[in-house]
Amino acid sequence: MRFDLCLPGRVLFGTGAIAGLGPEATRLGASTAVIVTSRGMPGRPAFAAAMESLARDGLQTGLFTGVEPDPCLDNIAACVEAITERGGDLVVGIGGGSVMDVAKEAAADTGLPRIMVPTTAGSGSEVTHEAVFKVDGRKRAFVDAGLTPDVAIVDPDLSSTMPARLAASSGIDALAHAVECYQSKRSNPLVRALAYGAYELLRDNLVAAVEDRPGARASMALGSLMAGMAFGNSGTTLGHALSYPISNRGVPHGQAVALCLPGVLEFNRMEQSFAAALKDVVRLTGGHWQPDWDISEMTEEVMADQRHLANNPREVTAGDVRQLFQQIAADFPPGPE
Repeated sequence: MRFDLCLPGRVLFGTGAIAGLGPEATRLGASTAVIVTSRGMPGRPAFAAAMESLARDGLQTGLFTGVEPDPCLDNIAACVEAITERGGDLVVGIGGGSVMDVAKEAAADTGLPRIMVPTTAGSGSEVTHEAVFKVDGRKRAFVDAGLTPDVAIVDPDLSSTMPARLAASSGIDALAHAVECYQSKRSNPLVRALAYGAYELLRDNLVAAVEDRPGARASMALGSLMAGMAFGNSGTTLGHALSYPISNRGVPHGQAVALCLPGVLEFNRMEQSFAAALKDVVRLTGGHWQPDWDISEMTEEVMADQRHLANNPREVTAGDVRQLFQQIAADFPPGPE
């Protein structure tokens, strides 16, 4: 047996872990940290906590708030320009998956160390060597060891303010990571141990997290972290292949994956009763099928994605894909939100 694992040099997890941002930045030899985030983040408690930690350790800071949802390559170029202009010697990504993906790629392009701080419990980008961007209007995954963060800081308090819809969509994204990488043909014993542990945490806490019950958000943060460590080293499968054409039509990634996951669980013959129950949570994400989507066209897009399909435990035909899309259309039709 032989396998490779690619993980950050250090992971800090737990309530209050954000206080370690300044010390970790100092340990990496930084004097000026450029914060990469989205436009709405500077007004939130997570951002204030990060800035306070950096200030306590005497670091100067610059700011780039131009990350867009489902970013394109131009977004990376703008971020690289901002890092250079602000004289940064460290990149800190604070936000969801899109933010961290842009931060990782921009750091790699400028040759700088990077620290990732997730504020959602879903993407796992803080611990992967993968980033996803739109190229010519279509999502494309970039995988390179050079994208691996130097440090991941996962503080469950930072995701505690997520609205229910975001908690549902990001949580299902994490659940999809755990399920898909466990079944992946490129999986290995360490990946499966992480993936199954993540799956149990996410499955058992998803609804409670959406309802914001005590302790559930922390369990989801840990489950998302574990799933990220796992899928970053085994890849994802059919669920993500199905989700990409939906995202290419303007649906946020978490919602797109949520629409696909119940059918994928059923297709791959895993936890049938849970797959049925999951549909109620999917409806909370607000995602739904659009009548003008062309199933034949979307099926062609999926079948071209052999990176994901070849990794799936069951062979997938074009007829299977069409049937899965038809089932999504039936289960999640448009209607009042």
